[in-house]
Amino acid sequence: MNKKRPHQVTFRLSDEELEILKEKISSSGKKQQEYLRRAALEMQITNMDPLKELIPEMKKQGTNLNQVAKKLNENGYVDYGNVLSGTLKEVKETWQSLKQYLATHR
Repeated sequence: MNKKRPHQVTFRLSDEELEILKEKISSSGKKQQEYLRRAALEMQITNMDPLKELIPEMKKQGTNLNQVAKKLNENGYVDYGNVLSGTLKEVKETWQSLKQYLATHR
C-alpha cells in the first residue's frame, strides 16, 4: 500500500551531528527517509521534567547531610557521624546516577 505523504519536515544539524546521522542511516540498511520516519515515529521519548525536579532537592539533602555529619564528627559523635557519612555517600551515588541518566536521556 503506497501512502501519500504530502508533508515535509526540516531541521538543522551540525557537521558532527550530520556525520553521525549518516553513519547510523548507512549501518541500518534503510533509505534516509524511511530511517528518519521510523526514528521520529517509533522512538520512545522519556519525559525528563519529573527527574529534573529531583536535582535541586537531592542537592539540598546532600548538603544538609554533609553539614550534620561534619558537626557530629567535630563534636566526637563518631558512630553517628559514620552512619551519616554512609548515608551521605549513598545520596552522592544516587546524585551521580541521576546526573548520568539525565545526560544520556535528553
